[in-house]
Amino acid sequence: MKILLLCTAHNSLSQRLYLTLAPDHEVTLEYALSAETVIEAANMAHPHLIICPFLTSPVPKEVFTKFMTLVVHPGAPGDGGPSALDFIIMGEDGTDSDLERVMKKDLWSEHGRSHWAVTVLQAIEEYDAGPVWAFEQFCIDIDDHNLTKSSLYRGDVTRAAIAASVAAIERVRLAIHETAGTDLEGDARWDRITPELQAKSEYKTASVTTGEPFLGGHTTPLPLLKAAQRDFDINRHSARMISRLIRASDSQPGCLTRMFSSSLYVYGGFIEDGEHMADIHAQPGTIIGTRNDAICFRTIDGKGIWVSHTRRVKKKTDATMWPKVPAIPLFTDIGIIDAKNPPQLLSDHPEDFHRLEYPTFQEVFIEYDTISTGQRVAYLTFDFYNGAMSTNQCRHMCAALRCILDTHTELSPLSAMVLLGGSYFSNGIHLNVIEAAPDSAYESWANINAMNDVVLLVLQDFAAKNIMTVAALRGNAAAGGVALAAAADLVIAGENVVMNPAYRTLGLFGSEYHTVSYYGRVGYDVGRHLLRDMLPVSAQQARDIGLVDIVLPGYGDALDTAIHTHVSNLISSNQKPGQWKSKLDLSPTALAFARMQELGEMAKDFWSARSLRYHSRRRDFVRKIKASKTPLRFAVHRRKVGEYDEEETDSFDMIETFAMLLRKGQEVALQESIEALKAQARRASTPGTGSEMEKRKLELMFECYYNAG
Repeated sequence: MKILLLCTAHNSLSQRLYLTLAPDHEVTLEYALSAETVIEAANMAHPHLIICPFLTSPVPKEVFTKFMTLVVHPGAPGDGGPSALDFIIMGEDGTDSDLERVMKKDLWSEHGRSHWAVTVLQAIEEYDAGPVWAFEQFCIDIDDHNLTKSSLYRGDVTRAAIAASVAAIERVRLAIHETAGTDLEGDARWDRITPELQAKSEYKTASVTTGEPFLGGHTTPLPLLKAAQRDFDINRHSARMISRLIRASDSQPGCLTRMFSSSLYVYGGFIEDGEHMADIHAQPGTIIGTRNDAICFRTIDGKGIWVSHTRRVKKKTDATMWPKVPAIPLFTDIGIIDAKNPPQLLSDHPEDFHRLEYPTFQEVFIEYDTISTGQRVAYLTFDFYNGAMSTNQCRHMCAALRCILDTHTELSPLSAMVLLGGSYFSNGIHLNVIEAAPDSAYESWANINAMNDVVLLVLQDFAAKNIMTVAALRGNAAAGGVALAAAADLVIAGENVVMNPAYRTLGLFGSEYHTVSYYGRVGYDVGRHLLRDMLPVSAQQARDIGLVDIVLPGYGDALDTAIHTHVSNLISSNQKPGQWKSKLDLSPTALAFARMQELGEMAKDFWSARSLRYHSRRRDFVRKIKASKTPLRFAVHRRKVGEYDEEETDSFDMIETFAMLLRKGQEVALQESIEALKAQARRASTPGTGSEMEKRKLELMFECYYNAG
């Protein structure tokens, strides 16, 4: 079947769906940049079926009346609107249809809904109101402080969306069979897919996997939740309600609050609670502690709320959105706290990185396990926001890894160290922090070196003490995060994990010793394809090529148990994973040489003319600039023979390519300035003076152009 995916962006859900469908279908993808581009793409691809896994704009009538179009909606049957997940986490439970009254009087449910769902419905003129072809539901606990809108979307919503989408495709096939009365082959069969196919009524009332009706209560169309409706009242709202509001707004748009001296979007929402809070006496809204660049403020019910990240509000005069950065740097910048003397009524992180037993914010912690044979294993959790690892966070993680190494003694040896990551495993360097830095190139350099220090500890220091290293990916990974995992002796991945190993999409050569781990694991040719193709890779595909060693079923607690069991069995059986390393020179000299070569290329990406590719792409990514077109590597329907994306060409690596672009841009700017100055000179009363001013301004304004020669 020919399937066209229409997406606002190719996000985690659309990538999972693409990887699920691609083995059995011809799949192509188009960014829904405008109604015109969507119509054009549909006519070019002429698909049998269109699926919209992540779409924030209506499907044009010219498309859904011509092609069967299915929309994946993160809501239960009967629910509509773009803010469904936001309302659910806030406590909407369907018992009161007057949401304005609920929000105004805080009539939110005590415990929220027990279940939520994803619905695959047919696109019609009315938004999210077409015939239902499938829905899948899942349990939900809205007061789990690890549950944010984005983590819910990447986890339960994505899994349900895949199940419902696959079921919907099968039901479309059955509808063709019933309509045609014969089992046709190939395109002759799929050509019978039209918008006139009828979905059965039971598709709306029975979930895909269990056949049960929706168990989460009454549903009703939900309105758009505006930014102003997400604010909290520090003198009225409990810690639990504030946490819900913040977590429901993650990662877009954020919880807009006026509690601080200026309006800010805040992120995090972890609750601080425990016996120690009784000893803290402060007014609601007072900042009572800091930890790992996050701040904690007091709530009216005697608890605390942690804010890990913040973002300034975009003003009308701002060209783009502001970066989302850790709280302390921004709070320091706008004068809310003194970084040299921050409020500290709470304890800092434990020096030995043990897991705190009370509710709090803790990005990095270590748990030790002694298996039945008496051997010890260290499990390192590092749950960084959106998987991004800033310079400070990398240093914090290095300290945790060294702490683990220090526990390895002759009397109490350590057999293995397991990297667990968090809801993401890791996505590498922290692009938002880099974008917000006064010198983005220098911060990029500091960050990549700090990331390299983390990977070097895994590659070298643990190996020197004969401690097995395991990377257990429970969440998605990208770029430097994939390289971090690949450096381990053994890589385990959950079956739902998606990996994006390439760096080129962002205009980077990459480091983190990936030239050692990628090529060592999969060989040079396959490794080069991973880096140049810039396509998502499923856990199963990664296992097939050797980037991943083991794929385990399940998610959540079941996956955690499977990881612990596998590691314990591996250690007790005395197996030695990491045979790929035996073929390589991993001496300190060889690793230093690999690092030098990678950083040499990265220096070009940060400071040479080639840096144009990285700095512009980072800006667009961080500030959410809308793409101008769909990459040809996704839009197969647009690719002609001999056509490539810019990132797929060899010239993308050549400094001269970007030097020429800079010269052309400077020449255009120079000509425009000359014309403007000539006009100014013509208006001047003394032509001679104007001419001298013209020359003087040219030297001042375009000094860099002439220096570039």
